[in-house]
Amino acid sequence: MKKDKSTKAVITIAIIGYIILYILIKLIIVYCQDLYMSNEIYENEYGIGKLLKITKYTNEQRLETNYFENKNSNYKIKIKNYFDKFEQGEYDNDYEYYMLYNEDDKVEAAFMMGKTNTQIENIKNGYKDTPYYEFNYFPLYISKYSRIRFLSKHKINDDVALIKYLRQRKKIDPTFTTPLLSIKENYFFNYIEASQTNLESITYIEGDYYGYIKEYENNKQVIIIKDDNAYYLTFYNLSYFSEEKIKDILESLLIEK
Repeated sequence: MKKDKSTKAVITIAIIGYIILYILIKLIIVYCQDLYMSNEIYENEYGIGKLLKITKYTNEQRLETNYFENKNSNYKIKIKNYFDKFEQGEYDNDYEYYMLYNEDDKVEAAFMMGKTNTQIENIKNGYKDTPYYEFNYFPLYISKYSRIRFLSKHKINDDVALIKYLRQRKKIDPTFTTPLLSIKENYFFNYIEASQTNLESITYIEGDYYGYIKEYENNKQVIIIKDDNAYYLTFYNLSYFSEEKIKDILESLLIEK
């Protein structure tokens, strides 16, 4: 009899402990929603975005084109040569930076190109030196399994699909009665959205290349998705790099590795 009472007591304590732990976890996650998300990001509504169709140069055009290519052997990008007067600046295994100086020795325009992981890969794996590294640890912890599950649920297979979802998704304002899984999913996408820079002005690249363009005050960053890698071309000073020039550069683009 005493043994039965002891067993019941242990089970009761375990159930109470589980309930208390569940409540604490839920309160922490609800709290983190506000701790890490700004109202500006959370309440912003995004539009559909613009489209830019890219048609690659023909073989004949390529034979007539003088190409500029990066120096790094870690990746290989070739584009139409608008850069004879540019000087190489900073560089490492992942990017190269070039600058055009005017007569006063001031930077008139600049250009960067490189290769990096896709956002999807960084999110799934929570790599160090990315915002998503925080998913590996308390209080932002979300398991790799859950991250992949949340992405798959909304058919998010690449960075473009991710951005389109972030710009159109229905956010929730979690309360204590909201199911824990829904809170974590909402929190997961809120954090990703807050980690993105400038989602307001987006141009999607279609046609012979696939990717997107983010436009800032006076520069554009082009991201091309190819073979699960992200190749980027960033143009500084949009009065020098006109829309026509950027489109021509993209249509001349060759990505070899």
